[in-house]
Amino acid sequence: MAKTYFNSAMTGNSGMLCCLSDRGELVRMFWPYIDHLQRTGSFGAGLFLKGEDPDTRWFHSDFGGYRQRYSEDTNIVRTTYSGFGLDIAQTDFVLPDRDVLVRRFDITACENCKKDMEMLVYSSAAGVDPGPHGMLFDFDADAIANYRHSSFIYIGADTEIRNFQIGNNAQKCSASNNFGGTDDIGMMDDGAVSFSLGDLQPGQTTGATLYICAAETQNESRMLLRNVRSQGFEELSEHTRDYWVKKLAGANNFSFSDTRIQALYKRSILLFHLMADKNTGGLLASAEIDEYHEKCGGYGFCWGRDAAFITPALDLCGLDEKSEMFYRWAAKIQDEQGFWHQRYCIDGSLAPSWGLQIDETGSIVWGVLQHYLNTKDLKFLSEMWICVEKALGFLLKFIDPENGLPKHSFDLWEERFGIHVYSAAAVYGGLKAGAEIAAILGKSGNLADTCKEAAGQIKEALVSMMWNKEQKRFLRSIKTKLNPWGPEPSERKTMIQDKPKGNCFKEVTLEDPTVDASLIGLSVPFELMDAGDEKMRGTVEQIESNLSFSKGGLGRYENDGYIGGNPWIITTLWASIYHIETKEYDKALRYFSWVLDKTTETGLLPEQVGKESGKPAWVYGLTWSHSMFILALFKLMEAGLIDFIKKP
Repeated sequence: MAKTYFNSAMTGNSGMLCCLSDRGELVRMFWPYIDHLQRTGSFGAGLFLKGEDPDTRWFHSDFGGYRQRYSEDTNIVRTTYSGFGLDIAQTDFVLPDRDVLVRRFDITACENCKKDMEMLVYSSAAGVDPGPHGMLFDFDADAIANYRHSSFIYIGADTEIRNFQIGNNAQKCSASNNFGGTDDIGMMDDGAVSFSLGDLQPGQTTGATLYICAAETQNESRMLLRNVRSQGFEELSEHTRDYWVKKLAGANNFSFSDTRIQALYKRSILLFHLMADKNTGGLLASAEIDEYHEKCGGYGFCWGRDAAFITPALDLCGLDEKSEMFYRWAAKIQDEQGFWHQRYCIDGSLAPSWGLQIDETGSIVWGVLQHYLNTKDLKFLSEMWICVEKALGFLLKFIDPENGLPKHSFDLWEERFGIHVYSAAAVYGGLKAGAEIAAILGKSGNLADTCKEAAGQIKEALVSMMWNKEQKRFLRSIKTKLNPWGPEPSERKTMIQDKPKGNCFKEVTLEDPTVDASLIGLSVPFELMDAGDEKMRGTVEQIESNLSFSKGGLGRYENDGYIGGNPWIITTLWASIYHIETKEYDKALRYFSWVLDKTTETGLLPEQVGKESGKPAWVYGLTWSHSMFILALFKLMEAGLIDFIKKP
């Protein structure tokens, strides 16, 4: 079944992650990791209104006036809607200490409106998870369950189930409230139940609470259900609210005079908790939105590239333990040759990838040093040395002795194979960081000197070979594959052999002068070029000239066609941070303010903003976007441009 590409709101406990549409529909549930497995194919809840035509109304599709917000200072989601003489208030949250999604539906009858109702619930397993599924109805627990190897998902309620059906066209039966209920176990992937809500008088409120409990075994899942039923919705809600309020209080606590900043700062911290897996330390780019990979390569993975921006933001927010968990996780999954692949699943397994992306390795080494500089944790740095040393060895071997630049790899946007400015800057940053780490730890030998020398050669070669004198800006890439599926769109091209064996020759373009926002990476964050350098200024001027949109924001690069080619949050904030470095504060604040206005109704930052609509256009709650907001915010605070009070 096709799903929405937009997770409007997310709730979880850093081990279970649940995603809702803007109408409150449960569209995705990830467990036991926040990226895998996807447990929900379709989940519908609604009402059977006796004597009305039509008599079945699904909450997520048949009502109107949908509004969705997070409860203040929490990851508890509130969705409200109305219709057919009823007002519905829906509450969703995952328990912080148990893998249980709590879903409460409060139903109020309007004046002069009387209803005789039953509540309907339909659930199917995720179709993207292949293999046979099992379904059962547990009479003792009064619940329906979907199960398979090492997974039992119980669905029960705080009110008695009136009828049930598993398989045998359960969705159609639930829609007509005509349940067979003959089989109670089978090799099926869906089922449905109904609850009697009775007569609802005008002005009265009734409702039901659903508990979706995940565990490895049936006994564990059943026990979870019994446990949460014994506590009830109010106690569980209060417990969850207290948990998130304490999490916020435990972070670096600031009071901002600008309410937009205050709200987004808090929401960013709350999102970081959801996107950092508590079992492994992996950092999720975003909850997956495209599990069938119809429009993209997927977002539910961990990238070292993203982490270079996420972990400094975590440290600034006082969540440095999450940064440390990430780097320890990264050390465990590092390839024996010393590099990191393009992306990983949260459990540390290699995710589907399409080539080496060398900026990932440079970024992680650079990030290790940044975390140390933020925490001064010498024990952490010492324990990371073996990992850092292996990475440095790989980076040094990856430099082409003929030109002094890193060899061919994919760019940070994962679209082009070549020798890229951003990639070279990341390797430079990694080598410089590695040399500093060696010096801090007092490591003997000449590794530090070798890294410094190689970094200097990269800078010299980059400025010599990738500066365009005529256009007074840096090239994006050289010897690059601009068109992966056909001949190069340039007369200036050559052939390269990109692998040591096989018929691995590629036709590449000699120079790629495309204006690309990632060129800011030369200065921010890797400091290969000083922000005030004339070459850097000329490059950024053309980035702003060529990539600015009439309604604000900066795009990624010229002729970007991904999702229509829109301004991105990360590129806009990248420019903001750059202008803080050059003390052009008006520009920095203008970019920053534009971002503040582009949050979703649930307070999340998207990846992109529609160039015409000016509204969020793709991937809500992108961790990289929120991290860039934090980095820009703290730079502005340091410059004295943001009014704030640091609370004890």
